[in-house]
Amino acid sequence: MDYPANPFAWALLSTVLALMAGLVLYVTRLNLRLRHSKQVLEKEIGERCRAEEKLAENENRLRQIIASEPECVKLQTLDGILLEMNPAGLALLEAGQPGDIIGTSVYDMVAPEFRDEYRALTERVFAGESGVMEFQIVSLKGRRCWMETHVVPLRDGRDNVIALLGITRDITARKHAEDEVRLHYRELAHAARVNTMGEMASGLAHELNQPLAAIANYSRGCLRRIRSGGGTVEDLTQAIEQVCQQAERAGGIISSLRRFVNKEDSPRRTQDLHAIVREAMLIAGPEVKLHQVDVRLSLAAGMPHVLGHAIQIEQVVLNLVRNAIEAMGDVPPGRRYLTLRTYVAEEKAVVEVRDTGSGLTREMQSRIFEPFFTTKSAGMGMGLPICRSIVEAHGGALISLSNPNGDGLTFRFTLCLATAEQIDG
Repeated sequence: MDYPANPFAWALLSTVLALMAGLVLYVTRLNLRLRHSKQVLEKEIGERCRAEEKLAENENRLRQIIASEPECVKLQTLDGILLEMNPAGLALLEAGQPGDIIGTSVYDMVAPEFRDEYRALTERVFAGESGVMEFQIVSLKGRRCWMETHVVPLRDGRDNVIALLGITRDITARKHAEDEVRLHYRELAHAARVNTMGEMASGLAHELNQPLAAIANYSRGCLRRIRSGGGTVEDLTQAIEQVCQQAERAGGIISSLRRFVNKEDSPRRTQDLHAIVREAMLIAGPEVKLHQVDVRLSLAAGMPHVLGHAIQIEQVVLNLVRNAIEAMGDVPPGRRYLTLRTYVAEEKAVVEVRDTGSGLTREMQSRIFEPFFTTKSAGMGMGLPICRSIVEAHGGALISLSNPNGDGLTFRFTLCLATAEQIDG
């Protein structure tokens, strides 16, 4: 190969050759980089595809799980519009296809008396809370059912609440079973009240005999004075007033007994606790006198009203009072003290019945609320279990405590205080 003799040409050729070599090297490196980038890109695309396939697979699996879930699963908006619902939910609402439900308002299905509470629950969920609620729905075919729903907020990637996620189950059968239990419980409570009156019949008969005898005596005195012509109008008026007072006394006792043994429960409403206590003590009066018990009432001033059934609360008070009287049977008459106290603690009304009897062993005290367990020779062992059931149904608790000095027992039960809205209502 002949090389140019001109130095300039030689330099130019060398430069061109160097540039060509650099270009070849650059292209080679660029090609390697492109090949590497292609491999990386293909790898990323492959990983993304696999991730998308896995995500789709997981989503499909989740949808299959939700679709096969025997409970209703739903998504709804803040204003109640249903976004999704699984087949179990459609069957629950008696819908033939998703289009019958999706896009409609859940409030069209919630029974009217529960809508405000359900709306409040929805607002709390969109504020970030979770909750549980029992309510009734009306299906598309007009059937009423009891439901229990558990709801939580559904959030997006930025932690914003985008929907309400709810799982709802049909509890109609459970509600019917609870109604049956309550019915049997009312029958048992009524039988206990009647049995109590049977046990107290002798003392009550004596208590009624006193005003009736007084009425008879005053009436005969009036007749004698009228027949003899010796009585003044003032004397006769005083005698007749005594007749009226004794008749009212007897009538009050009979009215109290009739209310107490009435099979129908009093309505659940705000109640004057002290009026209930005094009514119970009126009925217990004959046994108190018969057993020479010194009753000490310590009723808190300004006691708020409680919410419940007056007859049931009275049954608890009377049963505890009678148990206290019987517990002091072996105590000398001068030491038979029954203290009935009321007060408010921890936003609850509290009633305490304390006796000065011989008390119970720790083992017996732990079993006194068991059905059919009794410390009495002729007892059935149902009085205290019924009392505890009544108190717990009122949202309270019934417990027994040994007195600090070891002298007798104290039974304490609590009741819910009525709110201002309940009192005004």
